[in-house]
Amino acid sequence: MFDLDKTLLSADSTVAWMRGLLSASPWKRLALLPVLPVAWVLLHLSWARRAGASVLLWITTYGLDRSAVEQSIDAFATRFEGGLQGLRWFDDGMERLGEHIARGDRVVVVTAAPQWLAERLLVAFGSDLEVIGSTLRRAGGGWIMQRHCRGAEKCRMLSEAGYGESWRYAYSDSEDDSPMLARAQEAFLINPSTTTQRRAAARGVVHATTVRWR
Repeated sequence: MFDLDKTLLSADSTVAWMRGLLSASPWKRLALLPVLPVAWVLLHLSWARRAGASVLLWITTYGLDRSAVEQSIDAFATRFEGGLQGLRWFDDGMERLGEHIARGDRVVVVTAAPQWLAERLLVAFGSDLEVIGSTLRRAGGGWIMQRHCRGAEKCRMLSEAGYGESWRYAYSDSEDDSPMLARAQEAFLINPSTTTQRRAAARGVVHATTVRWR
């Protein structure tokens, strides 16, 4: 099990995609300003993260139907593939991912990023890996999180998709993924701060190996 953002990717792909949409719409940037402080607080509360993410996503995607959202994702992914500044694959992470694929392991990228976005960014891998991400639904002219694939929800979505309740390996940068890491025989924390390591250990991830990926 691999997380995506800040595990395989150097930064948050959803933020980068949304930033591109906002850059093309001055009125959306203005609409975002007064709610940004509240949304930021909600994103740091485990019970309110879906609401915080939904507020930001709704403003960013207002007026876009599914086709337009998918077109924006494809345009973003094309820019990324062409060398979008500020977002890149970790070479070490790609090497480790490739090793698992070469061994014939069943590899899943499970991420809080929208499923559509994650699938497009990983399209080059084809059937070599599977992707589970957050699901979206239309609401009042924009899009919100239907299921936010983060924290314990990742484990529920993995179980529902037929991946069981435990796994051989798990990789993540975040203590939010402690439920997934704790269920792995071998867990890896990617580029963690001391605080992240302490919080992950407090949540039951006492066997994680710290690795530094560039």
